[in-house]
Amino acid sequence: MKKLFLVLFVLTLFTGVYAQEMENEAELFYINVPIVRVYDHIDAYVVHYQKGNMAVGQVFVPKEWFNTREVNKSRVRPLAKGLNPYMTVIYANGEFQKVFLNMPTNRSHSAWKILSHNIDVASRMNTETLEIEY
Repeated sequence: MKKLFLVLFVLTLFTGVYAQEMENEAELFYINVPIVRVYDHIDAYVVHYQKGNMAVGQVFVPKEWFNTREVNKSRVRPLAKGLNPYMTVIYANGEFQKVFLNMPTNRSHSAWKILSHNIDVASRMNTETLEIEY
């Protein structure tokens, strides 16, 4: 009887510790969307991506997310051979964390375009979060 009580006590103790660890972990999830084209602007990358209903969506990704180590919200990753460009958006507990643009390293690839610096993208950019419609 004492052994049973001891086993139940130890199991209860470990269950409590495990439940507490689970509460501290963030709920991470990601969304991958195919990229149609990325327009390189002096202030941002303007990304045209394919939505689930075959429509094209657009997001503005501030370049400051790529340039500073403090922010570290974005990165352009080299695309593996044989894959089409895609964007990965990572969320933790429902809030935006990071975005990765998986693009060809060759800037003459048809997925890369240059956007004129005369076009104002700052008014359409959100520098705090990234919300995509899928």
